Amino acid sequence: MKRMVAIILLLQSTVTWAQEAIGHWRDCFDYSTVRHIAIAGDRIYGSCFSGMYYYNITDNSAVALGKASGLSDVGIAIIAYDETSKSLVTAYNNANIDILCGNRVYNLSDIKRSETSGNKNINHIRFHNGTAWLATGFGIVVIDLAHREIKETYYIGTGGSHVAVYDIAFTTDSIYAATAEGLKRLSITENHPGISDRWHTDNRVDSLHITTLDTIGGTLLLLSYTFDPELLTLYHSNSIDYTPLTTGEILSMRAGGKIVCLSTPQGVIRYDAALQPIDTLRTSSWGQVRPLDAVADNNGTIWLGHSWGGIWGIDSNGITHGNSPSGPASADNTYNLVPTRDGMLLCPGGHTSTYSNTWLAPNLFYTNGTSWRGLDLSNGAFTGRHDIVNAAINPRDTAETIAALWGSGIASIRNNVVQEFYDEQTTGVLQSYTPDGNYRTLLTGAVVFDRDGNLWVLNSHADHALAVRHTDGSWEHFSTSALSSLLQVDKLIYDSINDWLWFAGRDNAIYVHDGENRMVRINPNRGSKLQTEAVNAMVQDHQGNIWVGTNKGIKVIYDAYGAFRNGGHGEEAPVSCSNITISNGEFAEYLMAYESITSIAVDGANRKWVGTAAGGLYLISANGLEQLDHFTSNTSPLASDKILCLGIQPQNGEVYIGTDHGLQVYRGTATYAETMPQEHIYAFPNPVRPGYDGPVAIKGFTRDALVHITDAAGHVVYSTHALGGQAVWNTHTSNGTPVASGVYYVFASDAMGGNRSVAKILIIR
Repeated sequence: MKRMVAIILLLQSTVTWAQEAIGHWRDCFDYSTVRHIAIAGDRIYGSCFSGMYYYNITDNSAVALGKASGLSDVGIAIIAYDETSKSLVTAYNNANIDILCGNRVYNLSDIKRSETSGNKNINHIRFHNGTAWLATGFGIVVIDLAHREIKETYYIGTGGSHVAVYDIAFTTDSIYAATAEGLKRLSITENHPGISDRWHTDNRVDSLHITTLDTIGGTLLLLSYTFDPELLTLYHSNSIDYTPLTTGEILSMRAGGKIVCLSTPQGVIRYDAALQPIDTLRTSSWGQVRPLDAVADNNGTIWLGHSWGGIWGIDSNGITHGNSPSGPASADNTYNLVPTRDGMLLCPGGHTSTYSNTWLAPNLFYTNGTSWRGLDLSNGAFTGRHDIVNAAINPRDTAETIAALWGSGIASIRNNVVQEFYDEQTTGVLQSYTPDGNYRTLLTGAVVFDRDGNLWVLNSHADHALAVRHTDGSWEHFSTSALSSLLQVDKLIYDSINDWLWFAGRDNAIYVHDGENRMVRINPNRGSKLQTEAVNAMVQDHQGNIWVGTNKGIKVIYDAYGAFRNGGHGEEAPVSCSNITISNGEFAEYLMAYESITSIAVDGANRKWVGTAAGGLYLISANGLEQLDHFTSNTSPLASDKILCLGIQPQNGEVYIGTDHGLQVYRGTATYAETMPQEHIYAFPNPVRPGYDGPVAIKGFTRDALVHITDAAGHVVYSTHALGGQAVWNTHTSNGTPVASGVYYVFASDAMGGNRSVAKILIIR
């Protein structure tokens, strides 16, 4: 089965908030690590963990490609380009296949959907006479590139059985296949390649585990893997025998442009067409050469997928070329998202479910919606540290960002550079602990500022689990032993209505502290008919209610103000964690009772965006009684149904979605409202030009403002309420008829009839 879609090619550097339409998606993947290279004329394609991009040689541009721009899947296994058909074949880890031809994507999902038993991995792609030959975990699949459909499947194991095929190569007289049963050969003129007995095993190399094949000047090249030590040996053949050429830690072997390139951790080893060594590219004008894949073009330029620098091209003069789309390096490790006034922070650290470190390199990425930047690590301040799990910006001093590191305390960052660390020694209050008696670790799991600018820190595995840096720079901590000894906590929210701190962690409990001397424990099963075992997420909505994500759906604390009704000495609070009961036809059930909730975010209209461990992303109404939308990887550009974290940018309503396959952005319909309307109500796109059939977003209103749109004669053509501070108009009248070309006026007022505002929208049909 094949599916065709149009692919939208967008330069990441040109994407701005004002140009991103309501309901559109954007990929923000990590483009720094390129695993595979494919040369396609003036385009050099590079595949990354979740998506890919191409570098255009002629104009130095870099264009990102992913699910948001038309690809069918994420998790690329291999890419290859066929010059004859001008087709780029992309194989995914789940055996799905895309064929890019021109600006269109043709999807072939046959192998992915097939009931073939065993391994369906696609290991390599080779081309021959207008067909693509796929080396798979069960045999060889041949695709007709002209018709973009599967033509043949060959099972070449003994007796026609399934056998893993690692690679395929074509010479003038033979087809070679590296298989789990050894190197097999078939005459190029064989009319029945599907008959397994026609494939003859080459016994001269039956002791080798061959992983890669290629050819140069009629010579067959073999890359053989040995398990102990883990090394690869390059062999080349003649009519009599196979001769070893070199042995080492070889990451890839590619023949192209009359040069054989071996990618190694030390650089690119080059051989000429006669297999005589040329040199090893170790450095370039951009730094050390660390290739994961490398191949030469017909001009002798070496194009390589760099382990941290994207696509590089090193020409014969040693000059480096290349570019990459803007994206956060390490976005594949999206652990936490923190909205700021004008952008979003991404924390790429983490810890395991048992609170052990993941040992991810420390960094903190910021975006303003157009480009990304990480920290300046040149001063070596983060040496020996790891796992940034949370961050906060000081509201009294916005030049200061605070980052929490799981294992080494708190970092104060200014001008993108670490200025100071806060730990046991520098604060006198933060507490480390010894997990196994051999070393001490300071597990600071979350940070937040209160309305006065005090910094609150959650200190896990401590009997004083809550600490504060006051605005005068002094530190204080609070004993939490009345709640539990050595609390294991990593979730912290500031209650802006009551001026309290709410936190949770591994225990099936929620804790509340008033910041002075009162503390209570809340049982998430109190007042709940559905018993749950884990608290995974917490957020306070605009009405002061605490929404709790559990392993069995959502619960809400409506009487949060009563947490200290019985005192505040560590006892269980008399508040309830209520289930939301929703109607499902003739039956009633609890909200998302079958989903494990991983994250909850509240948008400007007080609606809840809910991330799940396996069910994708939900949008529900402010009270939770109505499901407004549900995004999954099958029904939307969402990269994965496993949502790790969420963050909503308040000014434009963009929903940042961290998944286990990278970061994506969805342009929502609600923004945070202004206390007073903006001087100029802003509509986009404006003007609305011919061919555009999407909605117009109008922002800058007070919360839930009543919005009227009139024609030039003053007749109301459409009325609505703002979602938070933004209204959405589909350029139709209230009865569903598209409006004619002309100027339309926007009038708005709040519920009291005040704060009137006006804007103009030009419609061109």
